[in-house]
Amino acid sequence: MREHQISYYYLANEGIESQTLQRIRHDRPVTTTTLGKLCRIMHCTPADLICYQESEDESIE
Repeated sequence: MREHQISYYYLANEGIESQTLQRIRHDRPVTTTTLGKLCRIMHCTPADLICYQESEDESIE
């Protein structure tokens, strides 16, 4: 968001719901639909917005 100089206020005006913005602020999961909207707004790909980090409680035995 900093790179594109986009604020949470701008995202809200572009149709991103306040609950979704709260999830983004707190690094909580978002839907693929939201990811698509963010990519459209910021003219980027999902790989530019996310990275996978395995948590200890999600490890496969």
